[in-house]
Amino acid sequence: MHLKWNMSFGRVLASSVAVLLATTALNAIPRDPCEPPPPPVCCEEPRPGPFAFAYPFDMDLNCPRDFYVHVDGLAMQAKEDGIDFAIEDSTQPGASSPITNGQVEGFSGDTHDYDWNPGLRVGLGFYLDHDAWQLDFNWTWLNITNYRHANATTSLGKMLPLWALGDGTPIANIGSRMSAKWDAHYNTFDIRLGKPHYVSRYFIVNPHFGVRGGWIDQHFAVDMGGEPSLTTNRTIMHSENDFWGVGARCGVDTDWVIGKGWSLFGNVAASLLFGKFEIDQNYTLPVTNPATNVDGYSIDYDFYQNVPNFEMALGIAWGKYFNKKKNHVSLKAAYEFHEWWDQLNVRKFFSGSTGTPGATTGTGIYTNDVVSRGNLTLNGFSLRVQFDI
Repeated sequence: MHLKWNMSFGRVLASSVAVLLATTALNAIPRDPCEPPPPPVCCEEPRPGPFAFAYPFDMDLNCPRDFYVHVDGLAMQAKEDGIDFAIEDSTQPGASSPITNGQVEGFSGDTHDYDWNPGLRVGLGFYLDHDAWQLDFNWTWLNITNYRHANATTSLGKMLPLWALGDGTPIANIGSRMSAKWDAHYNTFDIRLGKPHYVSRYFIVNPHFGVRGGWIDQHFAVDMGGEPSLTTNRTIMHSENDFWGVGARCGVDTDWVIGKGWSLFGNVAASLLFGKFEIDQNYTLPVTNPATNVDGYSIDYDFYQNVPNFEMALGIAWGKYFNKKKNHVSLKAAYEFHEWWDQLNVRKFFSGSTGTPGATTGTGIYTNDVVSRGNLTLNGFSLRVQFDI
Protein backbone atom coordinates (compact mmCIF):
# COMPACT_ATOMS: atom_id res chain seq x y z
CA MET A 1 0.00 0.00 0.00
CA HIS A 2 2.75 2.45 0.93
CA LEU A 3 4.65 1.57 -2.23
CA LYS A 4 1.67 2.39 -4.45
CA TRP A 5 1.12 5.75 -2.65
CA ASN A 6 4.76 6.73 -3.03
CA MET A 7 4.70 5.88 -6.77
CA SER A 8 1.52 7.97 -7.28
CA PHE A 9 2.98 10.95 -5.39
CA GLY A 10 6.15 10.69 -7.48
CA ARG A 11 4.20 10.78 -10.74
CA VAL A 12 2.23 13.93 -9.59
CA LEU A 13 5.39 15.69 -8.51
CA ALA A 14 7.16 14.88 -11.80
CA SER A 15 4.17 16.16 -13.81
CA SER A 16 4.09 19.44 -11.85
CA VAL A 17 7.80 20.05 -12.41
CA ALA A 18 7.41 19.34 -16.15
CA VAL A 19 4.53 21.84 -16.45
CA LEU A 20 6.52 24.52 -14.56
CA LEU A 21 9.57 24.05 -16.78
CA ALA A 22 7.46 24.17 -19.96
CA THR A 23 5.77 27.39 -18.84
CA THR A 24 9.12 29.00 -18.01
CA ALA A 25 10.55 27.99 -21.36
CA LEU A 26 7.62 29.51 -23.23
CA ASN A 27 7.91 32.79 -21.30
CA ALA A 28 11.64 32.89 -22.00
CA ILE A 29 11.09 32.82 -25.76
CA PRO A 30 11.46 36.43 -27.00
CA ARG A 31 8.38 38.10 -28.45
CA ASP A 32 8.00 38.73 -32.14
CA PRO A 33 9.20 42.32 -32.76
CA CYS A 34 6.20 42.85 -35.06
CA GLU A 35 3.73 41.69 -32.43
CA PRO A 36 1.81 44.58 -30.83
CA PRO A 37 2.45 45.14 -27.10
CA PRO A 38 -0.19 43.93 -24.67
CA PRO A 39 -2.71 46.57 -23.52
CA PRO A 40 -1.83 48.32 -20.22
CA VAL A 41 -3.67 47.34 -17.11
CA CYS A 42 -5.65 50.43 -15.95
CA CYS A 43 -7.25 50.93 -12.61
CA GLU A 44 -10.41 52.99 -12.08
CA GLU A 45 -8.59 55.18 -9.54
CA PRO A 46 -4.81 55.44 -9.90
CA ARG A 47 -2.81 55.12 -6.75
CA PRO A 48 -1.41 58.40 -5.35
CA GLY A 49 2.28 59.05 -5.41
CA PRO A 50 5.12 58.64 -5.71
CA PHE A 51 5.91 60.63 -2.62
CA ALA A 52 9.06 62.22 -1.24
CA PHE A 53 9.66 62.97 2.42
CA ALA A 54 11.62 66.05 3.56
CA TYR A 55 13.18 66.51 0.13
CA PRO A 56 14.95 69.91 -0.10
CA PHE A 57 13.11 72.54 -2.11
CA ASP A 58 14.77 73.21 -5.46
CA MET A 59 13.81 75.81 -8.08
CA ASP A 60 15.29 73.45 -10.73
CA LEU A 61 17.05 76.29 -12.55
CA ASN A 62 19.85 75.75 -15.04
CA CYS A 63 23.10 77.23 -13.70
CA PRO A 64 21.41 78.42 -10.46
CA ARG A 65 22.93 81.24 -8.43
CA ASP A 66 20.48 80.56 -5.56
CA PHE A 67 19.52 84.22 -5.30
CA TYR A 68 16.10 85.92 -5.38
CA VAL A 69 14.58 89.38 -4.94
CA HIS A 70 10.98 90.53 -4.61
CA VAL A 71 8.96 93.75 -4.44
CA ASP A 72 5.44 93.88 -2.96
CA GLY A 73 2.84 96.58 -3.42
CA LEU A 74 0.54 96.96 -0.40
CA ALA A 75 -2.94 98.44 0.04
CA MET A 76 -3.90 98.27 3.74
CA GLN A 77 -6.68 99.41 6.02
CA ALA A 78 -5.41 100.41 9.46
CA LYS A 79 -7.63 100.34 12.54
CA GLU A 80 -6.93 101.07 16.19
CA ASP A 81 -8.95 100.66 19.36
CA GLY A 82 -9.59 103.69 21.53
CA ILE A 83 -9.57 106.59 19.05
CA ASP A 84 -13.27 107.47 19.12
CA PHE A 85 -13.42 111.20 19.79
CA ALA A 86 -17.04 112.31 20.36
CA ILE A 87 -20.63 111.34 21.07
CA GLU A 88 -23.37 113.11 19.15
CA ASP A 89 -26.33 113.97 21.40
CA SER A 90 -29.05 114.76 18.88
CA THR A 91 -31.71 116.33 21.14
CA GLN A 92 -29.92 117.79 24.15
CA PRO A 93 -31.20 121.27 25.11
CA GLY A 94 -29.07 121.84 28.20
CA ALA A 95 -26.37 120.56 30.51
CA SER A 96 -28.83 118.92 32.90
CA SER A 97 -30.49 116.71 30.27
CA PRO A 98 -29.48 113.11 29.66
CA ILE A 99 -27.87 111.94 26.44
CA THR A 100 -30.57 111.10 23.89
CA ASN A 101 -30.03 109.06 20.74
CA GLY A 102 -26.30 109.18 21.36
CA GLN A 103 -24.03 108.03 18.54
CA VAL A 104 -20.31 107.43 18.93
CA GLU A 105 -18.15 109.23 16.34
CA GLY A 106 -14.69 108.01 15.53
CA PHE A 107 -12.58 105.83 13.28
CA SER A 108 -13.73 102.44 14.56
CA GLY A 109 -17.49 102.83 14.21
CA ASP A 110 -17.61 101.87 10.54
CA THR A 111 -14.95 100.12 8.47
CA HIS A 112 -15.72 102.46 5.57
CA ASP A 113 -14.34 105.31 7.67
CA TYR A 114 -10.87 103.84 7.29
CA ASP A 115 -8.91 104.75 4.19
CA TRP A 116 -6.85 102.34 2.10
CA ASN A 117 -3.24 103.25 2.72
CA PRO A 118 -0.32 102.53 0.34
CA GLY A 119 2.75 100.57 1.35
CA LEU A 120 5.80 98.72 0.09
CA ARG A 121 7.69 95.54 0.99
CA VAL A 122 11.15 94.75 -0.39
CA GLY A 123 12.98 91.46 0.10
CA LEU A 124 16.31 89.83 -0.73
CA GLY A 125 17.16 86.17 -0.16
CA PHE A 126 19.62 83.31 -0.72
CA TYR A 127 19.52 79.51 -0.72
CA LEU A 128 22.53 78.19 1.20
CA ASP A 129 24.54 75.11 0.27
CA HIS A 130 24.17 73.86 3.84
CA ASP A 131 21.12 71.56 3.54
CA ALA A 132 19.39 74.09 1.23
CA TRP A 133 18.64 76.51 4.07
CA GLN A 134 17.05 79.84 3.17
CA LEU A 135 18.25 83.21 4.47
CA ASP A 136 16.37 86.41 3.59
CA PHE A 137 15.82 90.04 4.59
CA ASN A 138 12.52 91.95 4.35
CA TRP A 139 11.60 95.60 4.94
CA THR A 140 7.95 96.71 5.13
CA TRP A 141 6.80 100.34 5.01
CA LEU A 142 3.27 101.68 5.33
CA ASN A 143 2.00 105.27 5.42
CA ILE A 144 -1.25 105.53 7.41
CA THR A 145 -3.44 108.65 7.15
CA ASN A 146 -7.07 108.91 8.26
CA TYR A 147 -9.40 111.91 8.73
CA ARG A 148 -12.85 112.03 10.29
CA HIS A 149 -15.40 114.86 10.55
CA ALA A 150 -18.55 114.79 12.67
CA ASN A 151 -21.39 117.33 12.81
CA ALA A 152 -24.52 117.53 14.91
CA THR A 153 -27.49 116.50 12.77
CA THR A 154 -30.18 118.51 14.62
CA SER A 155 -30.55 122.15 15.69
CA LEU A 156 -30.36 121.15 19.35
CA GLY A 157 -27.60 118.63 18.82
CA LYS A 158 -24.29 118.79 20.65
CA MET A 159 -20.98 117.01 20.22
CA LEU A 160 -19.77 115.60 23.52
CA PRO A 161 -15.94 115.39 23.51
CA LEU A 162 -14.18 112.25 24.71
CA TRP A 163 -10.73 113.85 24.94
CA ALA A 164 -11.48 117.06 26.87
CA LEU A 165 -11.79 118.19 30.45
CA GLY A 166 -12.37 121.44 32.21
CA ASP A 167 -14.70 124.42 31.96
CA GLY A 168 -18.21 123.15 31.46
CA THR A 169 -17.19 119.93 29.74
CA PRO A 170 -18.92 118.39 27.97
CA ILE A 171 -21.70 120.83 27.03
CA ALA A 172 -21.17 124.53 27.60
CA ASN A 173 -17.96 125.22 25.73
CA ILE A 174 -18.05 122.79 22.84
CA GLY A 175 -19.80 123.50 19.56
CA SER A 176 -21.65 121.28 17.10
CA ARG A 177 -18.66 120.29 14.94
CA MET A 178 -15.59 118.19 15.57
CA SER A 179 -12.85 116.60 13.51
CA ALA A 180 -9.96 114.23 14.13
CA LYS A 181 -6.81 113.14 12.37
CA TRP A 182 -4.87 109.94 12.88
CA ASP A 183 -1.67 109.19 10.97
CA ALA A 184 1.19 106.77 11.48
CA HIS A 185 4.49 105.73 9.92
CA TYR A 186 4.86 101.95 10.06
CA ASN A 187 8.20 100.18 9.49
CA THR A 188 9.35 96.63 10.17
CA PHE A 189 12.64 94.89 9.28
CA ASP A 190 12.89 91.09 9.37
CA ILE A 191 15.83 88.68 9.15
CA ARG A 192 14.84 85.01 8.96
CA LEU A 193 16.37 81.58 8.48
CA GLY A 194 14.15 78.89 6.96
CA LYS A 195 14.22 75.31 5.70
CA PRO A 196 11.85 74.88 2.72
CA HIS A 197 11.27 71.23 1.83
CA TYR A 198 8.79 68.95 0.10
CA VAL A 199 6.52 66.91 2.33
CA SER A 200 5.06 65.45 -0.86
CA ARG A 201 5.31 66.29 -4.57
CA TYR A 202 2.60 68.94 -4.23
CA PHE A 203 3.08 70.26 -0.68
CA ILE A 204 5.99 72.47 0.44
CA VAL A 205 6.58 73.58 4.03
CA ASN A 206 9.03 76.26 5.16
CA PRO A 207 9.40 76.63 8.95
CA HIS A 208 11.46 79.69 9.85
CA PHE A 209 12.67 81.84 12.72
CA GLY A 210 14.56 85.09 13.01
CA VAL A 211 14.63 88.65 14.34
CA ARG A 212 12.13 91.49 13.85
CA GLY A 213 12.68 95.20 14.40
CA GLY A 214 9.72 97.60 14.38
CA TRP A 215 9.13 101.37 14.40
CA ILE A 216 5.55 102.70 14.64
CA ASP A 217 5.19 106.47 15.09
CA GLN A 218 1.61 107.71 15.56
CA HIS A 219 0.00 111.14 15.77
CA PHE A 220 -3.60 111.56 16.96
CA ALA A 221 -5.30 114.98 17.19
CA VAL A 222 -8.87 116.08 17.89
CA ASP A 223 -10.18 119.55 16.99
CA MET A 224 -13.11 120.35 19.30
CA GLY A 225 -13.74 123.99 18.38
CA GLY A 226 -13.90 126.71 21.04
CA GLU A 227 -16.25 128.29 23.54
CA PRO A 228 -19.25 130.10 22.08
CA SER A 229 -17.92 133.35 23.61
CA LEU A 230 -14.44 132.71 22.13
CA THR A 231 -15.28 131.59 18.62
CA THR A 232 -11.85 132.59 17.32
CA ASN A 233 -10.14 130.07 19.58
CA ARG A 234 -9.85 126.36 18.86
CA THR A 235 -9.72 123.58 21.40
CA ILE A 236 -7.32 120.90 20.17
CA MET A 237 -5.88 117.80 21.80
CA HIS A 238 -2.53 116.68 20.35
CA SER A 239 -0.79 113.38 21.06
CA GLU A 240 2.34 111.58 19.84
CA ASN A 241 2.56 107.83 20.44
CA ASP A 242 5.93 106.50 19.20
CA PHE A 243 7.16 102.92 19.57
CA TRP A 244 10.33 101.05 18.66
CA GLY A 245 11.25 97.49 19.53
CA VAL A 246 13.35 94.43 18.68
CA GLY A 247 12.52 90.79 19.30
CA ALA A 248 12.15 87.22 18.08
CA ARG A 249 9.93 86.09 15.21
CA CYS A 250 8.95 82.57 14.08
CA GLY A 251 6.40 81.04 11.75
CA VAL A 252 5.71 78.66 8.89
CA ASP A 253 4.99 79.17 5.17
CA THR A 254 3.10 76.57 3.14
CA ASP A 255 2.71 76.11 -0.63
CA TRP A 256 0.03 73.83 -2.11
CA VAL A 257 1.04 73.10 -5.70
CA ILE A 258 -1.83 72.85 -8.20
CA GLY A 259 0.18 72.43 -11.40
CA LYS A 260 1.22 74.31 -14.56
CA GLY A 261 2.87 77.00 -12.45
CA TRP A 262 -0.12 77.62 -10.16
CA SER A 263 -0.20 77.16 -6.39
CA LEU A 264 -2.03 78.25 -3.26
CA PHE A 265 -0.22 79.42 -0.14
CA GLY A 266 -0.92 80.17 3.51
CA ASN A 267 1.60 81.76 5.88
CA VAL A 268 1.52 82.54 9.60
CA ALA A 269 4.10 84.17 11.90
CA ALA A 270 4.27 85.62 15.40
CA SER A 271 6.69 88.01 17.08
CA LEU A 272 7.42 89.27 20.56
CA LEU A 273 9.30 92.57 20.71
CA PHE A 274 10.86 94.32 23.67
CA GLY A 275 10.49 98.02 23.02
CA LYS A 276 10.04 101.56 24.24
CA PHE A 277 7.00 103.85 24.08
CA GLU A 278 7.46 107.61 23.99
CA ILE A 279 4.21 109.48 24.75
CA ASP A 280 3.70 113.23 24.35
CA GLN A 281 0.21 114.60 24.91
CA ASN A 282 -1.14 118.13 25.47
CA TYR A 283 -4.46 119.99 25.63
CA THR A 284 -5.51 123.52 26.59
CA LEU A 285 -9.12 124.64 26.97
CA PRO A 286 -9.83 128.30 26.11
CA VAL A 287 -11.62 130.13 28.96
CA THR A 288 -13.04 133.60 29.48
CA ASN A 289 -10.35 134.62 31.96
CA PRO A 290 -7.09 132.72 31.34
CA ALA A 291 -5.30 134.62 34.13
CA THR A 292 -7.43 133.09 36.87
CA ASN A 293 -8.99 129.99 35.34
CA VAL A 294 -6.90 127.63 33.23
CA ASP A 295 -7.59 124.00 32.45
CA GLY A 296 -5.64 121.48 30.40
CA TYR A 297 -2.70 119.15 30.59
CA SER A 298 0.72 118.46 29.14
CA ILE A 299 2.14 114.95 29.51
CA ASP A 300 5.50 113.54 28.50
CA TYR A 301 6.46 110.05 29.68
CA ASP A 302 8.32 107.00 28.41
CA PHE A 303 8.18 103.34 29.38
CA TYR A 304 9.34 99.89 28.22
CA GLN A 305 7.08 96.96 27.43
CA ASN A 306 6.90 93.58 25.67
CA VAL A 307 4.64 93.86 22.61
CA PRO A 308 3.26 90.78 20.79
CA ASN A 309 2.51 90.77 17.05
CA PHE A 310 0.71 88.22 14.86
CA GLU A 311 0.38 88.05 11.06
CA MET A 312 -1.30 85.81 8.48
CA ALA A 313 -1.46 85.75 4.68
CA LEU A 314 -3.60 83.68 2.29
CA GLY A 315 -3.22 83.82 -1.48
CA ILE A 316 -2.55 82.39 -4.91
CA ALA A 317 0.69 82.31 -6.94
CA TRP A 318 1.78 81.71 -10.52
CA GLY A 319 5.31 81.25 -11.88
CA LYS A 320 7.11 80.71 -15.19
CA TYR A 321 10.67 79.86 -16.30
CA PHE A 322 12.41 81.92 -18.98
CA ASN A 323 15.86 82.50 -20.51
CA LYS A 324 16.35 78.79 -21.25
CA LYS A 325 15.22 77.95 -17.70
CA LYS A 326 18.04 79.97 -16.18
CA ASN A 327 15.61 82.34 -14.44
CA HIS A 328 12.14 82.23 -12.93
CA VAL A 329 9.51 84.93 -12.39
CA SER A 330 6.46 84.61 -10.15
CA LEU A 331 3.43 86.66 -9.11
CA LYS A 332 1.79 86.29 -5.70
CA ALA A 333 -1.50 87.93 -4.67
CA ALA A 334 -2.56 87.69 -1.01
CA TYR A 335 -4.92 89.03 1.61
CA GLU A 336 -3.01 89.79 4.82
CA PHE A 337 -3.87 90.30 8.48
CA HIS A 338 -1.58 91.93 11.08
CA GLU A 339 -2.29 92.51 14.77
CA TRP A 340 -0.18 94.59 17.18
CA TRP A 341 -1.31 94.49 20.79
CA ASP A 342 -1.31 97.52 23.16
CA GLN A 343 0.02 100.08 20.70
CA LEU A 344 -2.01 103.16 21.72
CA ASN A 345 -1.03 104.37 25.19
CA VAL A 346 -2.31 107.95 25.35
CA ARG A 347 -4.41 108.89 28.38
CA LYS A 348 -8.06 109.94 28.62
CA PHE A 349 -9.26 112.42 31.27
CA PHE A 350 -12.70 112.18 32.85
CA SER A 351 -13.01 115.41 34.86
CA GLY A 352 -15.63 117.84 33.60
CA SER A 353 -15.11 120.50 36.27
CA THR A 354 -13.23 123.77 36.46
CA GLY A 355 -10.69 124.84 39.00
CA THR A 356 -7.02 124.97 39.75
CA PRO A 357 -5.09 121.97 38.40
CA GLY A 358 -3.80 119.78 41.20
CA ALA A 359 -6.43 120.76 43.75
CA THR A 360 -7.11 118.07 46.36
CA THR A 361 -10.70 119.08 47.13
CA GLY A 362 -13.57 120.56 45.22
CA THR A 363 -13.10 121.18 41.54
CA GLY A 364 -10.08 120.59 39.38
CA ILE A 365 -9.51 116.93 40.31
CA TYR A 366 -8.19 115.10 37.24
CA THR A 367 -9.18 111.46 36.76
CA ASN A 368 -7.47 109.66 33.90
CA ASP A 369 -6.36 106.29 32.58
CA VAL A 370 -4.62 104.73 29.58
CA VAL A 371 -6.86 103.97 26.61
CA SER A 372 -8.43 100.52 26.92
CA ARG A 373 -6.81 97.88 24.66
CA GLY A 374 -5.34 100.18 22.00
CA ASN A 375 -4.61 97.34 19.55
CA LEU A 376 -3.40 98.26 16.05
CA THR A 377 -4.86 96.15 13.22
CA LEU A 378 -3.81 96.02 9.57
CA ASN A 379 -5.60 94.11 6.85
CA GLY A 380 -5.50 94.39 3.09
CA PHE A 381 -3.99 93.21 -0.17
CA SER A 382 -0.45 92.55 -1.33
CA LEU A 383 0.87 91.84 -4.83
CA ARG A 384 4.42 90.43 -5.15
CA VAL A 385 6.72 90.20 -8.15
CA GLN A 386 9.69 87.86 -7.50
CA PHE A 387 12.73 86.95 -9.63
CA ASP A 388 14.78 83.82 -8.96
CA ILE A 389 18.23 83.63 -10.50
